[in-house]
Formats: sequence, C-alpha cells, structure tokens
Amino acid sequence: MNFLSILTLLTVLATNPAIEYSGRIDFSNPETPTFSYPGVSVRTIVNASAVSVTLDDELGENYFAVVVDNVFTGKIKAQKGKGTYLAASFAEKGTHEIEIVRITEDEFGKTLFIGLELDNDGTISQPAPRPYTIEFVGNSITCGYGNEGRIGQRFSASTENHYMTYAAMTARSFNAKTTVAAKSGKGIYRNYAGPSTGNPDNMTDYYDRTFFCDAEPKYNFAAQPDLVCINLGTNDMSTPGYDTTLFINNYLRLIEQIQTHYTNPDIVCLLGTMLYGPALDTARLCISEVARRANARGKGRVSFFEMTQQNIKENGLGIDTHPTVKQHIVSARELTGFISQLKGWNVVPQIVWAKVTADNQITLYANSTDCLRPEITSAIEVVADSKALRTVSTTADNEKCTLTIAVSENLTNAGKIDIRGTEEFLRMMRCLVEKK
Repeated sequence: MNFLSILTLLTVLATNPAIEYSGRIDFSNPETPTFSYPGVSVRTIVNASAVSVTLDDELGENYFAVVVDNVFTGKIKAQKGKGTYLAASFAEKGTHEIEIVRITEDEFGKTLFIGLELDNDGTISQPAPRPYTIEFVGNSITCGYGNEGRIGQRFSASTENHYMTYAAMTARSFNAKTTVAAKSGKGIYRNYAGPSTGNPDNMTDYYDRTFFCDAEPKYNFAAQPDLVCINLGTNDMSTPGYDTTLFINNYLRLIEQIQTHYTNPDIVCLLGTMLYGPALDTARLCISEVARRANARGKGRVSFFEMTQQNIKENGLGIDTHPTVKQHIVSARELTGFISQLKGWNVVPQIVWAKVTADNQITLYANSTDCLRPEITSAIEVVADSKALRTVSTTADNEKCTLTIAVSENLTNAGKIDIRGTEEFLRMMRCLVEKK
C-alpha cells in the first residue's frame, strides 16, 4: 500500500477511547502502545472517505492485515521508523469498521501504534464489543510461520500470515477477540532441538511477558479470556532426546499460571498438526495425561483436542514443512466445531478464503456448510474486470467445506475479480479473491 497523499487530515491519537485494542500490548506510554506478538489488533468505526494508520516499526519488516467491514482487503508492509500508510479509501464518505492486525511474529521487532488519520470531515466511534475473548499460547504453527510459502522456499516475514492461521480463523468464527503469546521454535520445556534437560527460554517460563525477549514489562493479564487454547509440544518432541516427565510437569506448571492469572477459564490443550509416528503417539499420551491431572486438581475444566495431521497430498506443505493456509483452514474448522460444542457458542458462517485454483476456476473455502446451501450458491456470480462471466458449474463439497466455481473465460490475466451474490452470501464473504 502507498503512503497517504492527502495533505489535510484529522489525526486520531492512540489514546482515543473509541479505539479498541486486542492482544499483548505495552501501554507504559499510552500515546504509543507497543507490541511484538502476532494477532495484536487496533479496531474502530470511522465515518470517512479515507483512513490511514501511523506506525513506528523497529526493523521495517512487519506486515499488517487490513480488515474493512470484516473483509480482509490487503496488507501493509511497514517501513523502518515512523510512517503513515493508506489503509482504506472509499468512493463516498461512509461508516466503516476498520481493523489493523499485526500478522508477523516477535522476531521481526516491535511496533508502536501512533494513531489514525481521517479526511477532514471524518469522525470516529466505538465498535460493538465482541462477545468472547480467546487466548492462544503456541509456537510457529500459531504464528503462521511459512503458511503463505511453499516447502523449499526460505522463510521471511512476507511468508507469515497469522491472520490466516487456525487460531485467528477459529476466533473469527465466534466473532471473538484474541490474545496471542506465540513464538516460533519454542516449547513447553524444550525448544526445537534443545537439550533433554530443557531450555530456559521456553514458553512456560516466558509466559508472563508482554514481549517475549524482554523480562519487563510483565503482562498484566487484564483481559480475562473465556477460553485459553495451548498448542505446544511440537518443538519439545520434534527431535529425539525429550524427557516426558519434564514435559508433563512443565505443562502442568503453565496451566497453573493460567489458572492463577485468570478466573476459571476453560483451557484446551491442543495437539497437531506437524508430529508423526512415535513422537505423535508420545505427545498424545503426555498431553492427554496433562489434561487428566489438571482436571483432577479441580481448578477449572481442562480439555484435550487433537487436530488431524497435515494432509500433504490435499493441502501441500509450507516452508520448513509447516502447515499451509489450506491446512490451517482444516484445523480451524475442526477446532471451531469442538469449541462450539464445549462452550455452546454459535458459529458465524464465513467464506474465509477465495482463490483462483485453475485458469477458469475459483475455490471458496468456508468454515461451515451453512455457506454452501443451494439457495446461496445458486445465486453466485463471478465478475472479472467489471464483466460478468457465465458460470459453467458450481460444485459444493460439504466434507471439505468448499465451493468450486467454473466460469466461461480464462482468469489468468484478469485484473480485479469480484464475487457477487445474495445479501446473506455477501455477509459471509470475508475476503477478496486471490490470484493463482
């Protein structure tokens, strides 16, 4: 995205009470909230014809998702230092929800949020509160490491997108806020390829930090989650030499911390999706035992849930064998179903990803089969460069929760591709169409 070129703007400071913050953020200086974990978001309602965001980025490597009226519209690549970036512009002045989400992890440095800028007649107001909060504690899988790349490529910030992880998609399925404490390579007691005795910089020992690499400031745990999902253990057991006793004891210690900081949150201990063979079997036994012992303590409900392992044939592999976006979608759908039953929460049906998957074919990936009902899918129309294309076929796959649309013309050289449909379908459509 380009720097905003409008010269006269209304500046909205970071201290404005109409701005909603989510995630682990240092508010020591309220004028420059600072963060480094993925998933931190800034959200508000604007009435404007253009809105921009001002950030001060430590290294100039971080990426941010721009979400307008619940639709992912693109990314901002921050430059090093202070910069103002166009987030959205509209043909006419109107009311829109704007959310800026950091989608890269701690290793790419800290970010300061300075504020927003609107056109001269712009105004700002509070967004409707989200009904739930979910905390995710994890490693590279939760960060989104390499999910937008392919095996054999080199990892960089441009290949990581937390917004398209199982964690973020699961939260959106319930319209929930998130708090994320996740860093690649970290484990419950032993980081990737670490000694059998463990590493001192594991996620359990650093769980109370606002920034993973800084001992201070401590996180204040003010945002009380309704649910905490822990997805750790892959790094502990991904290479030989792990100690299952240390693993179980440290996992229980992490749960003890969570139950101390929060008031009776449900905790789900997750397994998946990168372990195989004996390591997977051991992890399953250990994490199941952790959940059993934690429940026996009587300090709150602790559950175990295993997401299916990566389907390489169907979904491919991301960088360094990490899950792709397609695999994250599968995991999110599984976890969403489990949480819905556990908590009794209603799922908000959404089209979470739309991609040109062949020269004349678009595939829509949904979080619920409610998106695939015939009264919705029969009214869908593909428009390429403002030209409506004849639909050759639409194929719904309820098992994979996908809808494939074949059209009459080749989409390879098309510029802007839109999908139109009923008002209900448009509410479900939470993304733009990506090219092949």
